[in-house]
Amino acid sequence: MQTLNELHVGRFLGRYELLMPVAQGGMASVWAARLKGTRGFQRVVAIKTILPSLSDDARFEQMFLDEAALAARIRHPNVVQVLDLGEESGLLYQVMEWIDGEPLSAFLRELPEGSGLPFPIAARILIGASEGLHAAHETCDDAGYSVELVHRDISPQNILVTRDGVPKVVDFGVAKASTLSSAATGTGTLKGKPAYMAPEQIQGAEIDRRADIFSLGVMLYVLTTSRHPFRGKNDMATLHSIVSTEEAPAPSTFVDGYPEALEQVVMMAIAKDRERRFKTASALARALEAAVPDVHKVGDAEVAAFTRTLLAERLEARAAALRSSLSDADLRAADSTSPPSHERMKNPSTLQGLGGPVPPPYEPSSSSSESVTRHEGRSPGTTSTVPPAKSRSTLAVTLVALGVAGLVFLAVAVAAILFWVRPEYLAKPTIPSTPSVDPSSVASPLSPSPSGTGSSPAEADSNSNISVDSLPAATDLAPPSHPRPKGTSEPKVDATHPTPTDTPQPTTVTTTPSVTPSTPTATPGTPTPGTVPKIRDPGF
Repeated sequence: MQTLNELHVGRFLGRYELLMPVAQGGMASVWAARLKGTRGFQRVVAIKTILPSLSDDARFEQMFLDEAALAARIRHPNVVQVLDLGEESGLLYQVMEWIDGEPLSAFLRELPEGSGLPFPIAARILIGASEGLHAAHETCDDAGYSVELVHRDISPQNILVTRDGVPKVVDFGVAKASTLSSAATGTGTLKGKPAYMAPEQIQGAEIDRRADIFSLGVMLYVLTTSRHPFRGKNDMATLHSIVSTEEAPAPSTFVDGYPEALEQVVMMAIAKDRERRFKTASALARALEAAVPDVHKVGDAEVAAFTRTLLAERLEARAAALRSSLSDADLRAADSTSPPSHERMKNPSTLQGLGGPVPPPYEPSSSSSESVTRHEGRSPGTTSTVPPAKSRSTLAVTLVALGVAGLVFLAVAVAAILFWVRPEYLAKPTIPSTPSVDPSSVASPLSPSPSGTGSSPAEADSNSNISVDSLPAATDLAPPSHPRPKGTSEPKVDATHPTPTDTPQPTTVTTTPSVTPSTPTATPGTPTPGTVPKIRDPGF
């Protein structure tokens, strides 16, 4: 199993990047970490891991898991939220909300010697902590039964006050696990903070939520008097003072003008007989509200103002350290995604450092607004902008598309010109109408000519002009019953090549005179006088 010694700044535990160590307790260590999402989203969280000396102990590992499961069930603004539980290469870790604040132990160190917090401020902080602790005590399982959760390590180190003046209870279950184990301590000793333990907890008796109320009472005593009610010369003397039957001295013994009603609340909370204590943490909160009337005039804003005044340097130092850690994390991320060396050489500053000519700076066009920004080991404000290779390929595609569009436009233009401005010879020929011809004047193909010989084609052309409109269809004419005589030709009309003149010549039909001298008789299949012999379909 990996240990805490292998953790370092910049390492990832699952989705979380470690930024800086924050604190270390008796069982675990806490780191500030960052969860980075898409489109620039990020969130600072706290990562809690088991100490190396306990990481191989199966009992502490199970307690660590139980703590996360219990704390995740608590939903209250005065309790730190557990967001996730993970394991990376055998290392368990909890993910909690990041609290921008300081523990009450820091308040005690910064107070002037012999003075405590103002009574309304101390009461407001303890009221918030009591309400959060009551929510923890009321935690139930899925079946609706109380899990009888007892924090067992309520102390100034585990009550944080945020920059906004909100008290938060932290570290559930860890102290409980440490006090039941002797893995890291000798026989007869206790891990944790004995000065804030209830007598029954020190004696190993069965405990309930009233043990936490005793711890809250001791904290209230310390915050308002700057003295511990049972402090001895050492830890053993302190433990003996807590379990003895002698009660603690009243707070008014050390502070003149200590409110009597507040003193009664404090003494009832730290009673050694738990039957005399408040039954619940919520009852303690209500008693504080009644004992300190001015507490109603104090809210989170007043506590925040007091906190920022008393702990200004600590808060600013913590915030500056976090900003620096985030900046370093951004630099690491930029270095991990920096372009290759051939892209890096395009940086003008790099070329200038090598003594070469400096090209003009790259100015991205409006169509290509993306640029690659990287940090090259310089100060955070110094960056270099390199044109992305993607813009060159986009330009090539654009040029090709424009060329294709031009060709298409040219083809359409040529087609339009050919459609509207056609040569004359492509026009469809028209056949002019001619005067009607008397059928009696047209010689039958079987009738003889006066001379007994066939007419020449020229004479036929000049004497036998017939209107095409008056001609029957070719399919309506029956084929001749006998072959055409020798020396005659079938009339032809060339419709595909008309004479290119202003007025096309009409199509003529040439008739061939018959060689039979007698008057023709009606024979089947023989055309009668007044009809036109069969011609080829002109194809109109």
